[in-house]
Amino acid sequence: MPSEADTLDGFLGGRVHLHQPGSGHRAGLDAAFLQACIPAEASGHLIEFGTGSGAVALAAAARAPALRVTGVECEAAMVALANRALADPLNAEFAGRVRFIKGDVTASRPAREALGLAEQSADWLVMNPPFQTAGTVRPTPDRLKAAAHVMNTGGLEAWVRSAAGLLKAKGRLAVIHRADALAELVTTLAGRFGAVTLLPLHPREGEAASRLIVTAICGSKAPLTLLPGMVLHEKDGGWTPAAADILTGAKALALW
Repeated sequence: MPSEADTLDGFLGGRVHLHQPGSGHRAGLDAAFLQACIPAEASGHLIEFGTGSGAVALAAAARAPALRVTGVECEAAMVALANRALADPLNAEFAGRVRFIKGDVTASRPAREALGLAEQSADWLVMNPPFQTAGTVRPTPDRLKAAAHVMNTGGLEAWVRSAAGLLKAKGRLAVIHRADALAELVTTLAGRFGAVTLLPLHPREGEAASRLIVTAICGSKAPLTLLPGMVLHEKDGGWTPAAADILTGAKALALW
């Protein structure tokens, strides 16, 4: 059972159960769309950077029965919550294929290997990096929420560099970020990844995209592809059928 400060929450239409902080950073739309980048037939080893309480890692394992999953998180309190979910009988069907590691995703290669993260060991890597850069926003007093939302200057480059090291040749990367981070994302991926695919997410029909899903293949030389955007909300505020299918785990995104 969760402690008084934590909550037990259904995720992905109840297919996954999360132990999360009662306040602060909690899994939501970004996590649901990131896990949907992984097809149900995916196999091999998936690594998630910045796993938090484990929502994406657990959801990927629940939807893809041939997948082994490692979630990496630097905050000990969040790793403890992720491991609590791993031990929860409600997640027993897929928990045996998931592990969580406390560590810095931007650490050096020797430091990563000391954690059991070998170079070129991942077939898939997913990440939801902190969306804001230090110094550009007023930080929240909630330390865990601040760590999830604010990245040090140059941090995205370090995350992508580590991802390229851990992925096998032709391994697949998926990222969700702010739509206005497009230029930085494409620049950072250049030289390491190709076959970059961009999927804009629009809050409502006719509105500018607020989120961007980016997928790429390690070492590929294939050109960039811009997909038609997905609209998340109907005019009345409800989810569109396409968005609802992602949030409930009924479908994955057609990105590969």
